[in-house]
Amino acid sequence: MRVTAIIPARDEEACIGAVVGGVRAVTGGPVIVVDNGSRDGTAAAARAAGAEVVAEPVAGYGRACMAGVRAAGEVDVLLFLDGDGSDRAEDIAGLLAAIEAGADLALAVRRGAGVEAGSIAPAAKFGNWLSGGLIGLLWGRRLHDLSPLKAVRREALLSLGEGEQTYGWTVELLARSAARGLTIVECSAGYRRRAGGTSKVSGNLRASAVAGYRILRTIAVVARTEGIRGPGASRRRGIDRARRT
Repeated sequence: MRVTAIIPARDEEACIGAVVGGVRAVTGGPVIVVDNGSRDGTAAAARAAGAEVVAEPVAGYGRACMAGVRAAGEVDVLLFLDGDGSDRAEDIAGLLAAIEAGADLALAVRRGAGVEAGSIAPAAKFGNWLSGGLIGLLWGRRLHDLSPLKAVRREALLSLGEGEQTYGWTVELLARSAARGLTIVECSAGYRRRAGGTSKVSGNLRASAVAGYRILRTIAVVARTEGIRGPGASRRRGIDRARRT
């Protein structure tokens, strides 16, 4: 199984080398760092650690992720994580095992003793609750995190199309995957306080409002283009697939 890791990063010079090294130790495959407009030495530090660096100067999480996808080429699995040191390399193996066992998308769910206190901002917790509830209500697959750490089959990802270019990218990925009945597996994972760089989204009331708006807008777009199937839809499609095999 050919795996390429994609790490969107902006101003993460202090920690990107350690992140790249940790990922390479687990996957043994290529690592692409997408420099999303850094003003420090992020690109040089990533190259020194053995990563391929792709420049995407226009800000946008989704834009950076898709720049990495295009640079990865013909691989089997795309692994996404943040460049700030908050995602743990030791959680990657579980995601890849889920993909190898048949999942289209393996999502890290940050829970348990491995999650450092204060590492998940209130805005992120709110976004997890809101998006998971809406996806479950509309497409019958309750999800529990908008984690930056996730693995997805390249073929499955490309089949969803290229849409949201900013922080709504993960919400759209999960919503479209649920709407189309892709096999999604959630894997427990830890999480750390970010090791370096400047926080891109602060944990305050305004950030929660912005996150909520982006989630609602993105899910509304997916509902309009994919249709609504309601609770039980994902389970029903799973039964139908099993009967056909």
